[in-house]
Formats: sequence, structure tokens, C-alpha cells
Amino acid sequence: MKKRKLNKKVIIILSIILVVLLIEVINPIKLYNKHQLRELGYNETSINTILKNDLKKDVLASEYQKSLDTIFASSDFKKENYDIYKKLNYYNLKDYTKDINALIKKGYKEEDIENILRSATDSSIKEFLEKDYIEDISSYLGYDYAILANYDRYVAYQEENNLDKEATVTYVNIGLDRDYYTEPNKVKGFSFDMLVNKYNELDSNFVPDDLVSVPEDYAVDDKQKANGTMLEAFKKMSDDCKAAVGSKILVRSAYRDYNTQQSTYDLYLKTYGKNYAENYVAHPGFSEHQTGLAVDIKAESSETFEGTKESKWLKENAYKYGFIFRYAKDTVNITGIKYESWHYRYLGVELATKVHESGLTYDEYYIRNLSK
Repeated sequence: MKKRKLNKKVIIILSIILVVLLIEVINPIKLYNKHQLRELGYNETSINTILKNDLKKDVLASEYQKSLDTIFASSDFKKENYDIYKKLNYYNLKDYTKDINALIKKGYKEEDIENILRSATDSSIKEFLEKDYIEDISSYLGYDYAILANYDRYVAYQEENNLDKEATVTYVNIGLDRDYYTEPNKVKGFSFDMLVNKYNELDSNFVPDDLVSVPEDYAVDDKQKANGTMLEAFKKMSDDCKAAVGSKILVRSAYRDYNTQQSTYDLYLKTYGKNYAENYVAHPGFSEHQTGLAVDIKAESSETFEGTKESKWLKENAYKYGFIFRYAKDTVNITGIKYESWHYRYLGVELATKVHESGLTYDEYYIRNLSK
């Protein structure tokens, strides 16, 4: 008899547990909550974290956030950090949530954390987390184009040159705190907005897209080549220049391959010496001419270019055809190239207009607007 009573008790207990489990599984309120969060875009792991921490109401009050979805799904989620989590954008970092927690623990607020994450890579943020708390970190990293790995370089360059923070970040990102041709960035592939200078190097075998010969009536000889799109814009610009001032502009030198650039540098080195060659001729791989988008221009009316009616018209109108004047007198410290009144670079009308209106060198504009 006792055995039967025990069995009945066990059955009753099991039944109660089963009923509780069934209620939990088919709980219409819980199912509806999950449905709402699922419809918003959150994954199942995130949904469970949201409900477990009683954050459903707050989460549903806003649109889906990939940052929160990633954080909720992470084993590193900490409810006490939620108010900061929800103010951050998502960045593709391996230990995204863990990194945020570490930054919060160091004392960083959401603005600083956002700037650090935006400018970081997996390796640079790990190195940064070894540092003590930095109070004014956002004064450098608050710019969209800031790079966390460059932080120490920013501080050193700013202290040495006493520049404002915007100029400091821009110039260091260009590479001005380093010697020319050292640790260059490798330029991959052809594009109309590509930046090639003394800090950005093309491979020796790089050849621009759509390389075509320049017709003799638009060049000083029959050996000139250029990108086809650039050439069509140049021809139109030359024709309009003639219509405006009575004489046109000609291609003196456009595309130069790696070997030709080497020969050009060697010739200047032998003829004028190292100092002159370094100032006026880029090393092979570092010349805009190899892109097929740069052109040294000759005035039809004169053997010199500076001060001619063609040069004056060009300075005022080149951007309308997609070209920018590249190497001005007062920008040598940025471009690393001495003043060349004859050197223009094709970008396309839209970008050339933006660069022209900005008043910046292309090096500066590229860093601030195109580098990321």
C-alpha cells in the first residue's frame, strides 16, 4: 500500500512539473514577446537574453540595432552596461562586447568608446587596452578618419609641430611624420579616386585601365598614352580652352610606366643632382603618372606654361572637366612635390568639383573623405 501511495505522489509531482513546463513553453505572453523581438530582427540567443534581463519594453521602443543584437548574443553581456551598449554603433571587431566592457571598466564614456571602436582594428584595440585611461582621447579620435593605431603618432606630431588636432590627424594619416617612401601603403587596383604620392605605392607591374594613345593633335608627340576617360575629358577641355582664349592645351607627358619613371628619375639625378631630383621627380611606383590619370600640360602659345593665357584659363576651369591642379606653391610641405604649374590630375567632374571647393590638396581631401 505504501508503495502505491509513493507512486501516486511521484505521478502528481511529475504532472505538476509537466504542467509548469507546458505553460512555460506555450505561454502565450512569452510567445508573443518572442514574436515581437523576432519580427524586429533579433536572433534567438539575443531574445532569450532580452527577456531574461527584463529589457523587452526598452528594446521594443527602438528600431533593431545590430550592435545590441551582437552584444545580447555574447556571453560577455553585462546588464549593468546596457545603458551604454544601446548608444553605440556596431563595428566588426572580433571581441566587440568584451572590448566595450574593458573600455567601460577603464572609465571611458559612450562618446569615447564610440570613437575608439570606429577607429580600431582587432590588433590596435588590444594594444590600446594595455594603456591607462586617456582623458582627451576623443580630441584626436573624434574625426571620422582617425585611426586608433596612429594615436601615439598623433600626440608626438602635435607636440612637435603645435598644430590643431584636425590638421595633426590629417597629416599623420597622410604620412607626414615619416620620411618619404618609408613604410608606404600599397595601392591596389585602378580607380579614378586613387591616391598615389610619396606614401602610397603602386606595384612595378601596375597598368591603368583603358590605356589609349593620345591623338597627335592633342599632344607634343605621338608617344603619349592616358586613360581613355581622362583623355576624352582632356580633349573637351582643350577644345574649350581654344574657344575661350584662342589656343589650346597639349599633353606634354601623361602615362609613364614604372621603368620610364625610373629612367626619368635617373636622368634628373644625373643632370641636376639628388636634391633637385628628390623635389621634382617621384620615385618609381610613387608617381601619379603611372596611374594614367595625371598629365603635364603644354600651352600651345608658348614653350613655358606659367603665366600663359592657357594656364590662367585652366586654373579657373579645369575642375569643370574633372581635373584638379595638383602641386601648388604653398602645399609643398603636404604633397612633397615642388610647385608645378603644368601638372593636373583627373578625378571626374563630381569629385574634382568637391576637391576644388574644399580648398584642400587632394592628399588632405582623400584622407578626410575617401580613405575609409
